Amino acid sequence: MIKSIKDVKVAGRRVIVRAGFDVPLIKKEEWEVADDTRIKDSLVTLKYLIEQKAKIIIVAHLGRPDNWDNDKSMWPVAQKLGEFLNIKVVKIEDRLPDYKVPHINFLESNIIKNDCSELSKEINGGDILFLENLRFYPGEQKNDTKFVKVLAQYGDIYVEEGFPSAHRKSASHYGLAEKLPAYAGIALLREIKALKKVITKPQQPMIVIMGGAKIDDKVETLTNLAKHATKIILGGAIANTFLKALGYEVGKSKVTDVSIAKKLLRHYKDKIVLPLDVVVATDEESKPRLSKIEKVRPNEAIFDIGPESIRQFAKIIKTGKTLVWNGPFGLFENKRYAFGSKAIAMSFAARSRGAAFGVVGGGETVELVNQAKVGNFVDHLSTGGGAMLEFLAGKELPGIEVLEK
Repeated sequence: MIKSIKDVKVAGRRVIVRAGFDVPLIKKEEWEVADDTRIKDSLVTLKYLIEQKAKIIIVAHLGRPDNWDNDKSMWPVAQKLGEFLNIKVVKIEDRLPDYKVPHINFLESNIIKNDCSELSKEINGGDILFLENLRFYPGEQKNDTKFVKVLAQYGDIYVEEGFPSAHRKSASHYGLAEKLPAYAGIALLREIKALKKVITKPQQPMIVIMGGAKIDDKVETLTNLAKHATKIILGGAIANTFLKALGYEVGKSKVTDVSIAKKLLRHYKDKIVLPLDVVVATDEESKPRLSKIEKVRPNEAIFDIGPESIRQFAKIIKTGKTLVWNGPFGLFENKRYAFGSKAIAMSFAARSRGAAFGVVGGGETVELVNQAKVGNFVDHLSTGGGAMLEFLAGKELPGIEVLEK
């Protein structure tokens, strides 16, 4: 049984929050957060801990840095969090500022070289000590016991609120949860409840919508969901792979493992639904044209789905009582190829929150749903990409499994 952070008294105690703050950054005058969805997701737990006057220590990672890399600093994330919490953010090295009002104290120091754990005891209840990127330390991804011991010096209680990377058996997700009394954050419990609803006796009809680039990453998820799915709608490079497996010309389109597609078609051909028409061009910047799937030329690549496909998919989505979506249906970063994905987002949102229970997951998918301004109409926006796929594949996630011990 996973215990909630609400099940324990936290006032005056040091609470280490493992947050899921691996967010995209954009370089302007300084590095800034480009998508704050994952930061917003953590607010429910952080606000609760602030109200309870806990001493909050935030640990998280950002990107895949090689050792210490200032371009992968958590500082822009700390600044964005300060905006949401409406509190000042300051950089510190080895001592706290003499301020009476609440602060986010961003610790720039290397915690391996410098023992700054006393700062976690000195902060006031309701204040935050935010540590630098955990992946600056080799021990994080190795779940190194010495690094776990260093992290444990900063807290009395551990809270898992980093679902996006909970499928990694790292020091901050696993070792630390073994070392300290461990609890689930409020958003994590909400995540688990939503995803379990999809894989445990989902309401029928269940419609699975899968796009994105690699079929290899999603084959186990597709196989597990196919047991319950009424229809599986495919788009993006995944659909290209299935079209090629069926003998269609896909030209220069992105394609992955055709053998996997053929295997899935053998087992679930009656459930799988592919595009009828697509938007193609010789390259991203060339003039696009609409094409039936059987009319794609060898020198062209597929960049989006066409209007017939959109109508077909929308009709199927309207029948669903459980909807699951991961992965865009085209090169949505380019505005001329974003229409198909946004149309799916609107159809999905129109059916969610009432007629059907809808879950959208994956960074790019959540991003395009927010771009379409329909995120508020979806039952659950999962902050996890790989973690969500593994959960829906029926796998145990180390960061959640350890909470059940």
